[in-house]
Amino acid sequence: MSHETPPEDAKIDALPAAHALDGQTKDLNLRGFEALELITAPSPSCEDVEYYARRARFVQAEQGLSFDSICRARATPLERKVDTIIDGLRQQDRDEIYGAAKPRQGYARQIHPRSEGDHFLSNRDLIAQTKLFRVLQRMPKGTHLHIHYNACLPPAALLDIAKEMDRMYITSNLPLSSDNDFSSYDKCELQFSIRSQDAEKPGNLFAPNYQPQQTMKFADFLNHFPRHYRRATVDDWLQQKLIFQEEEAHGMLQTAAGAWEKFNGRTRMMKGLFNYEKAYRRYAQLFLEDLVRDNIDYAEIRPNFMKSNQLFTDDGMGRIDNRGMIDIIVEEVTKFKKTMAANGHQFGGIKIIYTTPRSLPPEDIEASLQECLKLKQEFPQWIAGYDLAGEESKGRPLKDFVIPLRSFQRQCKQLSIHIPFLFHCGETLDMGTDVDGNVIDAILLGAERVGHCFALPRHPIAMQQIKRLNICVEGCPISNEVLGLTPRIGGHSIYTLLANNVHCTVNSDNGALFGSTLSHDFYQIVAGKADFSLYGLKQLALWSIQHACLTHDERERILSEWSAKWETWLRWVIEEYDETCASD
Repeated sequence: MSHETPPEDAKIDALPAAHALDGQTKDLNLRGFEALELITAPSPSCEDVEYYARRARFVQAEQGLSFDSICRARATPLERKVDTIIDGLRQQDRDEIYGAAKPRQGYARQIHPRSEGDHFLSNRDLIAQTKLFRVLQRMPKGTHLHIHYNACLPPAALLDIAKEMDRMYITSNLPLSSDNDFSSYDKCELQFSIRSQDAEKPGNLFAPNYQPQQTMKFADFLNHFPRHYRRATVDDWLQQKLIFQEEEAHGMLQTAAGAWEKFNGRTRMMKGLFNYEKAYRRYAQLFLEDLVRDNIDYAEIRPNFMKSNQLFTDDGMGRIDNRGMIDIIVEEVTKFKKTMAANGHQFGGIKIIYTTPRSLPPEDIEASLQECLKLKQEFPQWIAGYDLAGEESKGRPLKDFVIPLRSFQRQCKQLSIHIPFLFHCGETLDMGTDVDGNVIDAILLGAERVGHCFALPRHPIAMQQIKRLNICVEGCPISNEVLGLTPRIGGHSIYTLLANNVHCTVNSDNGALFGSTLSHDFYQIVAGKADFSLYGLKQLALWSIQHACLTHDERERILSEWSAKWETWLRWVIEEYDETCASD
């Protein structure tokens, strides 16, 4: 049965589509493309050529709305050439690296060829062999806006420092027994700590009568280990305890909650390797060197601030409070920048996002807000913003903290101090829960950036508001994959956000636990979309600079330096790979 006019319910159903079309038309106009026509199916009697003409207009309209369309339209001849080269390198990598790798055998002996975009943890060694990864390592990435400071370098960095410490101790939640299958070595959770002599609880982790949390000198542990366990060296075994393995992240029965359980155990293990002065200082130095090596111009780090989160002196006798931790960071960054400048290099620096666990009660959150404000007044050029972090499903939702958060905003306004909220939110698969609602509260509380926000596409009004308010999403692709939000990068929500022109950046989150760097996250973003372009990479880098917590002068300086590095990088890619691609 047909109708001369649509029924009322059909008119109502058509309203969302009409609003979406209107928004897309405005986006096209902003990008300098023709307005989007209402594209309808051609009648069966039309000529085939008309069908293909309509299809071409359809594709052109979608390309005009692409998040990289502005960079594509403004591309220089160098950029167009490098875009072609990168496309050629990807195909070479598919043939020469993934195609040549031995397929893996899965359930019921099914054979699975290797491919880009597969599990990062299984592809990590193959990625290191690709030409594309080498190109992305050299690429100037702009700024790094979502990085947890205690987990951003390979675990070996902290383990090596720990070996030098006379007062470093190790504990376990169960004895390391060599009986049967050595299962205790797989199941145990280790922790490290600097201890004064009166805080020791002596025990031997390898003894059958070892009691949980008894302390063993790390130096003694290193000496005893080879006598009890020969399946791996002590260094390899400890690093394996700290870095996710493919089987545990993607096992048939694994869930996001299970992955977080393993994640939290590892962060507890990392904490004691990190929270004493020598490690904190040395880590700062190594981190800054790593930023430069990975071609990152500026970073905003998230140290963990709590009342109980004090830093030990190297003898375990003294304590360094949150203010002292910032003093150390400021001293090391200032020293590093001077050294770089003396050698003729510019480095944009870092700022600190005051981050505290979302699992704390409201009164502790209120105290943290007051400390953040005090530190901002003492270190106005160093405190970038405020955040609540941790496993969302185990912590309190943002709505529990609305009163202290809004009070803090009013206080800042009265003092003419700007401390933006940069909340973790939407890092979840839970739907219809308070956790899922964090996305809405982050927007209503005026967040200027949101971390992860994997759940955002499930909130259409929230997504439109984030676009309208120019809120940026700090995407963390590898972290979200390993922690169970998507089985593979191709299913990541960032592609939906980019398709809707939500501003996004690429970040590594806790790279130490995934064996990754920011270059790896950029690689994964490219690997998950067959036509990801140079222009997309450029737009992501530019958005990272645009949405960093910088003054106007700082932003202009970093943008200018990045632009010069971008041009140099383009010429390097052509010099290095133009003939390689041309010969294929």
